[in-house]
Amino acid sequence: MTSSETTFHSKNKVSPDKILSVQSREYIRQEFHHLDTIYFNTAYFGPSPYSAKQKVSRALQKELDPSFYEYNKWMGISERLRQQLAQLLNTSANNITHSTSTSDIINIVANGLKFKAGDRVCAIDKDYPSNILPWMRAQENGLIQFDLLSLEEEIIPSPEWLEKKLHPQTKVFNISHVTFDTGKKVDILNIGRMLKKKEILFVVDATQSLGGMDITAEELEVIDVLACSSYKWLLGPYGHAFAYFSDEALKKIHHRTGNWIVSPNSKVVYNLLNYTTETLPGARKYDRGQASNMLTMSCLEASLEFLLEIGLENIKNYNATLRDYFLDHYPKDKYQLMTPDSYMGNIVAIKAKGLDPITLERELKYRNVDVSVRQGNIRLSFHIFNTVDQVNTLIETLNID
Repeated sequence: MTSSETTFHSKNKVSPDKILSVQSREYIRQEFHHLDTIYFNTAYFGPSPYSAKQKVSRALQKELDPSFYEYNKWMGISERLRQQLAQLLNTSANNITHSTSTSDIINIVANGLKFKAGDRVCAIDKDYPSNILPWMRAQENGLIQFDLLSLEEEIIPSPEWLEKKLHPQTKVFNISHVTFDTGKKVDILNIGRMLKKKEILFVVDATQSLGGMDITAEELEVIDVLACSSYKWLLGPYGHAFAYFSDEALKKIHHRTGNWIVSPNSKVVYNLLNYTTETLPGARKYDRGQASNMLTMSCLEASLEFLLEIGLENIKNYNATLRDYFLDHYPKDKYQLMTPDSYMGNIVAIKAKGLDPITLERELKYRNVDVSVRQGNIRLSFHIFNTVDQVNTLIETLNID
């Protein structure tokens, strides 16, 4: 299939190029011209925009020669990026914390809540380990009883199904917004509404959605804690994650560790020895140590500036049309679609009907197409830097005997 054959089977679908202005498309091209592969693997590791190179280079120069580096400017890096992350979710910077990983954020919740004897936490079996292991450890430490629900015949946990399965003493429910292996998108809005009525804390892992999709204001309103690792769809660096804590969550989840960076006295370099366990306001109290890492945060800043410039709504729409174009044209006689049509996010999983997935992955690599194999499925991630021509190349490569 050539670019001149780029058509949609469904009349209501628009070309991905119609979603973005000419200026936006050129901006995206400039920011990702450095990619050497046809990259459909953001669910594994998102590439940073090219502007990160300049920002990291300037930060590295400060690392090499920190002469006369003003303390407040250095320590202010984390606050500046907190503002950008808040803008991405259309919320207050007061509700944003910097962390290192989704697991670390879930551990803050697990160790910061005051549980009573018999209290339970619930998650879904086969979810990503970040949403499971902290609660397994909490159970080992005698804090909770942990319920790991098997979906069995369910495709995703519907609010009605989940309500029947939840133990009466459940205090927390933890789930991924988009599943890492098959890309199924969970109905977090209606699940969250049901959990609100039951006063169950709702923890959502948005690592495989936010950046490729947005989180709506309605969705954020029913979420208590939203955790997101930055190195996938946010196109940031490995080693950074952030979280949104609702005002209610901030009241319930206590800060359990000592960290000078979250002390109000950290703002004045001459006042550090005035010891206090008081913390900075809001979710800042959960900030990881050394949050103002110059190199990591300069890379993240480039990614956030890019995402905010294009806009998550535009990105979501573009990615969806690119995904739908693939679904209209891929060789259906050779592959089974593993991601249900009704639960599509920004990841598509397909299974080869007559070809070993490892062999197929090797063939794709030979043709310079980068994808992941998860649980025997070919996992495809469609993001803003991908093009229709690249999707055509992917389809041609998949159409092998």
